[in-house]
Amino acid sequence: MSGLSHEHAVPSRVPSRSTLALRFFVGCLFVLVLAQAFNATLTTAAIRKTQFDSVATAARIVSDDWAFRIQNALRFGKPIEQMFGLQEMLASIRIDLPDVSSAFVAKPDGSIVAGTREEQDEAVRDSVRRLLSAAPSNTQAAGTATFRAMTVGDRHLFVTPLLGRRGAIAGGLVLSVPQLVVAKAGWSLARGYLGVLAAITAGGALALLAATVAANRVEALGRSRRYAMAVPLVVILGTQAVSSWYAIDTFRKVYLSTTLANAERSLTRLSLDLQRLAGRGIRPEEIAGFDAPLGRMKVAIAELGAVQVTRPDRSLVAAVPQAVGGGGGPLLIEHDVRSGPEGPVIGRITAELSDAAIAAGVRQRLLDSATIILTSLLFIVELLVLYGVLIHAQSHAQSHAQKGSGSRVQAGARPDSAADGHHLLARPAAFILLFAWALPLSIVPLRMASLASDMTAIPRQILLALPISAEMLAALVTALLAGWLTDRRGWQFPFLIGVVVCALGSALSGLASDPLAYVAARAVVGLGYGLAWMGIQGYVFAWSAARMRTQAVANLVAGIFAGHICGSATGAMLAGQLGQAGVFLVAAVAGLVPIPFAILAMRRYFGVPAANVPAAVAAPVANSAIEAGPGGFGVLARDRSFVALLLLSVVPFSVAQVGLLYYTVPVYLADRGVGQADIGRIMMIYGLSVIYVAPWLGRLVDRFRQKKPFIVAGGLIGGAGLAFCYFDAGVTTLIVSVFLLGLASSLGGPAQSSFALHLPSVQRVGTGRAMGVQRAADKLGQMAGPLLVGALFASVGVSSGLLVTGLYYVGCTLLFGLLASERTPLTSKAHA
Repeated sequence: MSGLSHEHAVPSRVPSRSTLALRFFVGCLFVLVLAQAFNATLTTAAIRKTQFDSVATAARIVSDDWAFRIQNALRFGKPIEQMFGLQEMLASIRIDLPDVSSAFVAKPDGSIVAGTREEQDEAVRDSVRRLLSAAPSNTQAAGTATFRAMTVGDRHLFVTPLLGRRGAIAGGLVLSVPQLVVAKAGWSLARGYLGVLAAITAGGALALLAATVAANRVEALGRSRRYAMAVPLVVILGTQAVSSWYAIDTFRKVYLSTTLANAERSLTRLSLDLQRLAGRGIRPEEIAGFDAPLGRMKVAIAELGAVQVTRPDRSLVAAVPQAVGGGGGPLLIEHDVRSGPEGPVIGRITAELSDAAIAAGVRQRLLDSATIILTSLLFIVELLVLYGVLIHAQSHAQSHAQKGSGSRVQAGARPDSAADGHHLLARPAAFILLFAWALPLSIVPLRMASLASDMTAIPRQILLALPISAEMLAALVTALLAGWLTDRRGWQFPFLIGVVVCALGSALSGLASDPLAYVAARAVVGLGYGLAWMGIQGYVFAWSAARMRTQAVANLVAGIFAGHICGSATGAMLAGQLGQAGVFLVAAVAGLVPIPFAILAMRRYFGVPAANVPAAVAAPVANSAIEAGPGGFGVLARDRSFVALLLLSVVPFSVAQVGLLYYTVPVYLADRGVGQADIGRIMMIYGLSVIYVAPWLGRLVDRFRQKKPFIVAGGLIGGAGLAFCYFDAGVTTLIVSVFLLGLASSLGGPAQSSFALHLPSVQRVGTGRAMGVQRAADKLGQMAGPLLVGALFASVGVSSGLLVTGLYYVGCTLLFGLLASERTPLTSKAHA
């Protein structure tokens, strides 16, 4: 099928400017509400997490206190089941902590020694047994290193191991708090914030409506369209800034109040203990071993900068970690120690909250808010691109209507992309596709780690690479098929089928309960992704003029990485709130959105234009199938430059890209304790460099007939960035490496496609099939990348593994420069 079998109708009635403005307003309003809802979700979740942490800290304070008393008896060899007074102690705990629904003492096998047996089910006992069996023995300070919180059914369990003689695990003190109690407390703290946020959102929506109306009038008067588009953008970002500031301020107040409450609780308990000893005639300075209770207090409340005990004249008795600096922290808390309820003051306990710890907690919310604002900005930019294309197409259609050109695209015709800018429609389509695909990107190997925790036959580094490699292998297969389908049936056929398959694979990934099912689900995602990605790329190559093609590819790449950024950052933040499985299910729902977009905005360009090849090479194309063999691979395989491009440029870049971004960054940084949201933000750097650099470099590459120097330069930059990690594989160096890889992609990516399209073998075989082969090579590298990098990490370590990967990339790039030759055909203008 070399051309369209029918005409592609354009709506007979071109939407008015007011109608387009209304659609633009609805789109911007959707982004505004979505961003505000996302901000509300993260802030509310942070407040609820702070409330949970407060409950856990309170449980730890009380548990440490009582566990210390129990262990004093156990260390003399008394069996835990023969201890007296446990029931009374548990009753006292429930008085100290009203949120605790039950408290019990269990043996290492999970059986209950004291407590309310009828409230404890088999799942609780089994969870406690597994936790105690895994707890380390010989802990110096009870509970300071092994206190654990876990969720079983509808309750939170807080477990403190109890040590007996020689530090052996003798049992555990368990406190149970219903999830509903913690959730209600968190919602009560967040309710006021949500009300104010709703008011801010309503005000922003009204301002957005006024800005859209004003922008439409400004453009109707012939003013600058960029100025008109900037007004709604400023309104949305301003609304986001105000709501983010309020969210951060609210979180800081909640954070401080819960921290102060626990600090007061801890100091009160210690002062009562000292008061009881004072009642027996023992003064604070006569007590040895103050480091243990002060150390437990410091560990339980991370926000404490220092704790000290002084005499009435403020002379120091004990301090951890050092003396309080007299107002160096944001708040000082003091408790007097008296010789009796009405007795004189015999000492003081002073605690200082740490500025650094408080700032670190607030900083996380600041980073989340900044990430949301950036994500909103990228969403709005894609809306602006879409709106601009529609406005431009409207003006172009009206101009043709006035000239009597009609409003239909005839069979075999290719609209002039320079005239109506329709090639830019691929950018928002790719953005939506990649947004859904990238949502779980930062957790793909980590999900495998949680499902395959018991598998030891395969090295961990390779095991975590299997889901990514399976996905890329499947994408390789469908990339080859998609190229043929694009040439035969049109780009929309593989695109729409791929979107459905990709969404199905995401749903299966979230539902998978074992490693094999998870790897198979990721392979399904790869099958769909390969089809959809090649489909949208086929749209650009089929429906854009040759003189605009490199710029069209650069804009496509910008849309891809805008979606990549928004998806990976959003998914990383959602993972902390919804869990890993929840992110996959959200990706499945979002993955279906490209279908209505393609039908509504791009239906006019469904099918295959007849003018897919230049007239000068049209005749040889008729016989290419005979000469080239199945799929035209023979012609491509005999072209040394094409083979060199695939094996020495495309594959090495893909090995480096996936090995660094999709494997090294999430796995290595997670092992170093970097938070999931921060991992997502580091991955954003790659996409940001592509978004803001690739279009500019695409225009630069278009000005030069020779593309090979740009490919070589990109390979040297990317490979050098990876190799540099050998000297310092820290977080900062990885960030620089990610940025340089993004720069390499911006420089070499558009040049690779343009280099391939100018080769005579590609022109003979057909763009779709040739690009399918190139994309298959890309997926081959992406499949091999995680396995190779994982094997290198397992054998030579992280630093040396990245060095070898970088040197491989540089070496292949230099070979490409020596072996590949480039000829720019004189018939290139025939494409236009």
